[in-house]
Amino acid sequence: MNEDKEPRKASSVRHTRAVQKNHASQPMVAPSDEQIKERIQDIVLPATLAQVNYFHRLGLRERTLGFVVMVAFVLEMIWRQIGSVNALMRIVQKEAVLWEQPKRVSQQAMSQRLTSLPSELFLRVLMDILPIMRERWMARERPLPAELEWAAERYRAILAVDGSTLDALIRKIGLLKDLPENPLAGRMTALLDLCTRLPEKIWYERDPKAHDQRFWTDILSFLKARSLLIFDKGYINFSIFVKLTGKGQIHLARQNKPDLSTGTCHPQDGCSP
Repeated sequence: MNEDKEPRKASSVRHTRAVQKNHASQPMVAPSDEQIKERIQDIVLPATLAQVNYFHRLGLRERTLGFVVMVAFVLEMIWRQIGSVNALMRIVQKEAVLWEQPKRVSQQAMSQRLTSLPSELFLRVLMDILPIMRERWMARERPLPAELEWAAERYRAILAVDGSTLDALIRKIGLLKDLPENPLAGRMTALLDLCTRLPEKIWYERDPKAHDQRFWTDILSFLKARSLLIFDKGYINFSIFVKLTGKGQIHLARQNKPDLSTGTCHPQDGCSP
């Protein structure tokens, strides 16, 4: 045996094991796939059909892969976490996908349709179903976590803002195929209601290198008085904090610990100067 072997460290997964034990004693009852499909169809399909007239006003033609069909396919990819068009094609050719029956279509046709449909159509569907989702949340009787319940009694809204750079686009077809490398797809920022867990507002910036600070003007124009806004260090901006305070809005930002060796606290770390 190797006597120089370091002693084994104590396990650090007690919390995980405690959570697993709690889940075992109080198992969560997840809805079946059929129940999920039925719920998606009840909520999303009417909102999708409502956009058909707008689809025609944009001058788009109905095809085998029409807008209603493509919404079903995109939702299937998100729900089942399908990572490629090829994998999606194998599914849609053999089985029903939400409200659509199996279809024989080529991978090329699917890829071209995904790149040609305006993203605005999908956004309009999302904006139509959000009020329905909020109404359903209001009808629920499940209690909020203690922290959110405390905040909900004191603030008009409890919001969190964050941004994310979207994954790179594959440059195999269309205008991207001559680029030297796969470009990023842009940057998205969302304002989330922490009680309902639904987006209140979504912004998109084509520039994938756009900094979080670029979205402050849009965020400020949307916020209402007596709102609690939570964000990370990417949004640290003391001039914006003054504007928030002047409008009666409270903000919470992640902070680094002060430099105890020098006794200083740097503004870039989220500390007051």
